[in-house]
Amino acid sequence: MKSRVKKKRIAMVLLCIIIIIIFLFKMPHNYKIHYNIDKTKIEEEYNKKLKIHYLKVEKDSKDYEFVVSTKWQRKIVTGLDYYVKDNIKCLSLKLKEENLRPICYDNKTIKDVELINNEDILKHYKIKNTNKDNNTTFNNVTIYNQDNSAFLLWNYRGFDYLNGSITDNIKITDKDVYNLNIITKIDNLVILADYSQDYHFTKFIIINLENGKKQTWDIDYDISMDSYILGSYDKSVYLVDKKSLIEYEIVPSHKKIRIVGTKTKKGVIYNNDFEDISLNKLVKKEYSFKQIKGYNYEAFDDKLYLKLYNSPNKILVTRKDDIKIVDTYEDSVYYLSGSKLYRYNTKDGEKLLLEDFEWNFNNQNMIFVMPK
Repeated sequence: MKSRVKKKRIAMVLLCIIIIIIFLFKMPHNYKIHYNIDKTKIEEEYNKKLKIHYLKVEKDSKDYEFVVSTKWQRKIVTGLDYYVKDNIKCLSLKLKEENLRPICYDNKTIKDVELINNEDILKHYKIKNTNKDNNTTFNNVTIYNQDNSAFLLWNYRGFDYLNGSITDNIKITDKDVYNLNIITKIDNLVILADYSQDYHFTKFIIINLENGKKQTWDIDYDISMDSYILGSYDKSVYLVDKKSLIEYEIVPSHKKIRIVGTKTKKGVIYNNDFEDISLNKLVKKEYSFKQIKGYNYEAFDDKLYLKLYNSPNKILVTRKDDIKIVDTYEDSVYYLSGSKLYRYNTKDGEKLLLEDFEWNFNNQNMIFVMPK
């Protein structure tokens, strides 16, 4: 009798262990696998922290790479669409939920498919120009498309706010301010120093990009205008006061601020993890936070390239030059070329959004975007 009871207990324990193993296996976790589709080898890697799939396909001695933000699952590729014309080689991947935008090799340059000057290729992949000719204007800003996004545009005394059919002017100061150094966006908030003050400030201005509402936040510190933003992490913004040798952590959503570094206490910087750093270094050189992302856009030699997670390769994504990156969000990048603001992403390609002649001369920290 006792032996029978003991066997039942052992069986129950084993069953529980099996259930736990199955449960853990189905939970999102990092993995790297290889499998074949249409006799072509697929390398698939999942990054749990970034919640992305990285995919690499080798075809005719060329590597085609993609990053997908999708729910956790294995073997997400279901088919390939490989098309070659006039020595231009393009490949798109078919997934369970969508087809990925093609990547092309034009000689040795990797390009977005829209940059290929070949009508057969564009027709094969059904690539069409989606920019609209119609436009409207608001305060000297020409609106072509709004990308279903909210925009905050500095006009030297405040902001023009564009959000669909909503337009507004948000006043900040009575004097013209041409250089905004102490300003940044975090989540749906833009936070900046009170530029109505001259050499020091004791207030922050916070603007909600969702509704355009402005708040004034009185702080218990006197911060020099000779300061800069290091970067942001989670809900916090990090600011260095170069004159006072102080680093602050600021949480705009909760209106909290604290000192994290002084001349006698090391501050912090983020380089895929937090590291200690002396305030003397933070003052002598303006540092910035660095984080691994699935989509990494960079302007190089006035051109715009996309570097995917875990890849050394660069994909040319626009014909425009003199590129200045304004903002990035997931797989989208917002950038200026001359007086025009564009958006590119890996689903829809390039789209012209706004134009302001003034951006030819001044565009530093003047445009903030909240994609929807």
